[in-house]
Amino acid sequence: MESGTKKKKKMDYYFTEDLMLNILSRLPLRSITAFVLVCKEWKTIFESQSLHELSKSHHQNFHTTSWSLMCRDTHKEVAHYRCETWGLQQSLGSYISSFLAHTFKIHKDKVTVEAYTDVGLILVTDIFRPSALGTQTENGVVLSYKVVLMNKKSMDTGEITLLIFSSMTGFWNLNTLLSPVPLCHVNWFNPVSLNGGNIYWLGSTRGDHDVVVSHNLYATGTEYDRCRVIQFPDVENNVNFRRACTTSQGSLMYMNIIKEDKDDGSVEHKLCVWKLKNEEWQIVSSACIKRGVDYFPLVINPFDANIMYLWNEMHKCFVSNNLTKGKFGRHKNLECSSDGVLSFARDWNPFEDLFDSFFSKFALPRSLHRFPTSYSRER
Repeated sequence: MESGTKKKKKMDYYFTEDLMLNILSRLPLRSITAFVLVCKEWKTIFESQSLHELSKSHHQNFHTTSWSLMCRDTHKEVAHYRCETWGLQQSLGSYISSFLAHTFKIHKDKVTVEAYTDVGLILVTDIFRPSALGTQTENGVVLSYKVVLMNKKSMDTGEITLLIFSSMTGFWNLNTLLSPVPLCHVNWFNPVSLNGGNIYWLGSTRGDHDVVVSHNLYATGTEYDRCRVIQFPDVENNVNFRRACTTSQGSLMYMNIIKEDKDDGSVEHKLCVWKLKNEEWQIVSSACIKRGVDYFPLVINPFDANIMYLWNEMHKCFVSNNLTKGKFGRHKNLECSSDGVLSFARDWNPFEDLFDSFFSKFALPRSLHRFPTSYSRER
C-alpha cells in the first residue's frame, strides 16, 4: 500500500488545483465531508471560498439546508426540516442533545443553549445567562463571532450595559449604549441576531410603548456606543399575542394577530407580517382569519419568507400559511417538499410552552468552511 505522501504526490501530478476544485464541487456535500480527514491539503480545499462559490453554481438547492425550531425553556424541538444537503439521519434537536451529553458529560437539563444562529453556531453555558451571539459573515462564511452579556439591571433602568467577548481579540470589553429615547425596560432574554452583528431586543419606552432596541456589535465611530429604538407598526391595534420577532432570508420579521373593531360592532382578526427595512416596518402580508384566538404564530421559514407556521388550537395541529397566496394548510406530522421533509413534534403540548416560552431557529451552514476560533496570545 502506498503511503499518504506518495498518494498526495501522485494526485498532485495528475490533477491541477483548478481541476480538483471543479471535480469536488460537483459532489454532494454529504459525500465530501468525509474527505476532509484525508489530509490537511484536502481539508483546506474543502473549507476554501473557491469551492464554496463553485458549489453554489453546480447545486440547484445549494441555499437549502436543515433547520429546527427549538423551544428555549424546555429544549424541545417543535419542528425540524431535514433536506439532503448533509444527509442527516435524525433531527437536529437529537444531534444537539447528543452533543450536550457527550461534550459536557452531564444531563442536557443542567446546561442551557443560550443562542442559535443561522450559520451553524450554538452558544451553550451552565454558568452565565448570555444575551446573544453575534456573527460577522462574508458570502456565507463566518469571519468572527461575539458573545454578549447584558447587565440585568437594564431590564428596569433602560440603561443598556453590555459585556462583549470578541473572537478576533480574545478579550471582554464593557460597552454602555446610549439610547435616542428614554427606555424603562429592555428584555435581555431571547434577543434576535442577524448575520452581520445586528442584535435586537424587545423593550418599552417611558411612554409605555413596545419597541425594538437594536445595536450593531461591529459598529465603529459614533455608532459604537449607540442603540436604535424602533416602534412596532401595530401600536394602535390590540394584539392577540405578546410581540415576538424572527428572521428570514437575512431580514428581521415581525408577525402577530391583531384585532380590529368593525362598524357593525363585530371584531375582525388579521394575521399580519412585517419586514424591517432601513429601520422601517414594511407590511408583507395581511389576511383575515376566523377565530384568531385559536392561532399562535410560531416562525417564518428561514429560507422562504413567504411561508410561515402557526399552531391551531381548535384542530390541534400545525398550520402553514403561504403569505403570497393566502392559503392555509394543516399538518399533523409531516410536510413533504421537493427537496426535504418538515416534521412537527408529535408529543408537543403547546399550551404548556406557548405563552411562557421563547422559540429560536437553528440552521446548519450551507457549505463546509472553517469556524473562527478565539484569539489566543502567546505567553
